[in-house]
Amino acid sequence: MRINKKIKRILFTIVMLVFVLSVFTETRVVEAGNPGPFFSVSLLAPSTCPGRNQWTSVMVEELPKIGIGIDVFDHTGWAQIFPRTWGYPGPYPIPQYSEGGFDILFVGWGWGLDIDLGDLFHTDYFVPNGDNFYQYNNSEMDAAINNYLTYSSLAERNNWAKKIQEYLYEDVPTATIFYPINIFPHNPNLDNSSWSPLLWATSYQDMANWSIPGQTEFHYACPADFEDFHTFKTESVYDAQWTQQIYGGLVERTPEAPYINAYGPYACTTYYSANGMNFSVQLDPNLVFADGIKCNASDIEYSYDLLINPEFGHPDFGFYSEYIDNRTIKIISEYELQIDFLKPYVFQDSNLGIDILPKHIWNSIAPADHESQAIAWAFDDVNDSKIRGIGPYYLYDYDGTNGIIHLRANSHWTDWGGHAPQNFTDIYFEFWSNKAGALSALAAGNVDMVDCQFSPLISEIPVGVKYELVSAPGSQEMAFNNLHPIIGTGELCPISSPESGKYIRKAMSHIIPRQKIIDEIVYGLSEPGITPWPRAAVGFDETLKPFEYNRNLALKYMKLAGYDVPDEYFSQVINMGIGFGTIMGILSLVGGSIYTVYKIKRNKVDFTKK
Repeated sequence: MRINKKIKRILFTIVMLVFVLSVFTETRVVEAGNPGPFFSVSLLAPSTCPGRNQWTSVMVEELPKIGIGIDVFDHTGWAQIFPRTWGYPGPYPIPQYSEGGFDILFVGWGWGLDIDLGDLFHTDYFVPNGDNFYQYNNSEMDAAINNYLTYSSLAERNNWAKKIQEYLYEDVPTATIFYPINIFPHNPNLDNSSWSPLLWATSYQDMANWSIPGQTEFHYACPADFEDFHTFKTESVYDAQWTQQIYGGLVERTPEAPYINAYGPYACTTYYSANGMNFSVQLDPNLVFADGIKCNASDIEYSYDLLINPEFGHPDFGFYSEYIDNRTIKIISEYELQIDFLKPYVFQDSNLGIDILPKHIWNSIAPADHESQAIAWAFDDVNDSKIRGIGPYYLYDYDGTNGIIHLRANSHWTDWGGHAPQNFTDIYFEFWSNKAGALSALAAGNVDMVDCQFSPLISEIPVGVKYELVSAPGSQEMAFNNLHPIIGTGELCPISSPESGKYIRKAMSHIIPRQKIIDEIVYGLSEPGITPWPRAAVGFDETLKPFEYNRNLALKYMKLAGYDVPDEYFSQVINMGIGFGTIMGILSLVGGSIYTVYKIKRNKVDFTKK
């Protein structure tokens, strides 16, 4: 029987298909039970945070998978946690949990954009001399922290920041679980290149460049009413957001290179210091307030003196008094200053960022009356515009009944600094009592952005609305007692050495299901943690990657510490291939079908002729 070319092609295709099927395999990961336990630890977690208790419960299930048993899961109040950690009464060092100290503590941290981890990880600051409750000891880390905390150029400081992160990543004195994320729902037409979500989330950005094409008003929904109307007395993020539009300092944070969220010149054109104490500052000679009155060195002097005036009562009086006195500002000329701080400070630039008050408006007001006067002006429809500074907007009106701050564009903004005109002539900060109402207003186009403090979930964002996810400068972690005889010093490990303690800490970090915790407990509003240095902080090392969830790797680290982990406890990948019988069945079925088709074609009948 001769087979035509078409059938040959079909048969060739079948042969190739069967070949592919014969090598195609389905893989299945098979895990054995839990080894050990080789030893046990106690987990300590504050009962004040339900979410933290949930991911601690996850670790109660995960740690036994690598042979670490759980003695006690103590979720309790801070009154019970403090005496085991920072407030341990002695004798020192802090012992393990069974002896009145702790083994592992689940805790969270919140920071600013500038971060100083020295008090937590420097050997000199072991409890009770500081906050190093981890009892982490590394002389190279101490040197890196000392260099980081010495005032220097931003580039040099960031280099030391990366060294600190390298030691934290390698030594694992604590396992960072995740970094929280804030969410800002907003008008879908907001130009994302016109704002810095990170600087906005941390109350460091003015809205001069914000833009929605074709729109001259911007409406911002806040979850709390406004209380503080004096820029030096703002204690809520909501008041800091609107006062940031009005005032500015000698320097301000900027998202552009080379600063990348650090401080750069604002009211000044240049500033310089070789030691972090003594600064030469040159003001912009065109600098003016929103009423057109010149801003000069006397306004700087007035503002700094007010900070450390006891009658004024600044909330951070104690802090500023460490660096500033009434001789700190020395006026060289109308636009030139010498600023001599009382002691060096790695973040001294922040002390140059103090808001500048217009002396000609405030000088006649007694320092003790500043706060009440600001409130009185805000509620006065005639005098509320006295709340103005050098920033791009000024207070035009405050509606206390409905909780609305109305800002208007400063017409003198373009007189100095090379500023472009503001895109919005009017900005409204509006109090909304509930999340649902604010999101509905956003969907209807009556609001342009909803503050992250409403705590919206991604699933709650209305259709047609965009949102921005912003890393917050904080972290959640699994903190280790680095003097624990097993997970710390490693002295009671089968291989007695500090390296063994480090291997166990790495093993524990590799058994943290970070993505599962993020997806299932915090609704996706976090990102996997790497070290205690938050992603949002200045100097974050982008080259470091999170410890992957990997049981096999974790077990290998346990073996490196000397623990006997039988091979059967390692996850195995099994290839589930297609059997020979299955392949022959496919061949028979397809082959038979072709033969049938061939026979039909040879005996084809034209029924149209019947």
